[in-house]
Amino acid sequence: MAEKKDNKMLFIGIAAAVVVVVAVVLAIVIPKLGGNGGSGGGGGDETSTTITENDVAHVDVEIEYGDYDGMAKLAKDIQNGEMVGKVVKIDGLVSHPMSTYSIVEPNADGSAKIGTQFVILHDDPMYPEDGIRVVLRGKVIQQNSILFMIETATSLIDVVE
Repeated sequence: MAEKKDNKMLFIGIAAAVVVVVAVVLAIVIPKLGGNGGSGGGGGDETSTTITENDVAHVDVEIEYGDYDGMAKLAKDIQNGEMVGKVVKIDGLVSHPMSTYSIVEPNADGSAKIGTQFVILHDDPMYPEDGIRVVLRGKVIQQNSILFMIETATSLIDVVE
């Protein structure tokens, strides 16, 4: 009987140790992944605080509405890490069917869309609405070791009527 009690205590000790290790790992990993309190699809890198009109005064790449090929190239360049720090201006459609925002361009017949993710720092997480056309200005950031996106603010997103 004493052996069963010892085995039970050993199991409880191991389980407690596993819980502590998981908690420590999560405490280290989660802050490194970024986060901004749910503002439109995830946080920026750890040095990001806000983005202003002055930050996007000089545009490096501009995509006109309907420029599917231009958006395909831009999205590829962003995800390959070639655009970090560059300012982009995109006239496109907002897509956020889940918790992340993207700005997309439809192809010629509208059957497919291509785009890239953006994050709105410190702003209303419910703006802009899914499916509306906007002109977005922002700076390309590296959110973590594998994710690149456009950082913007609601003041830098204009709805096209």
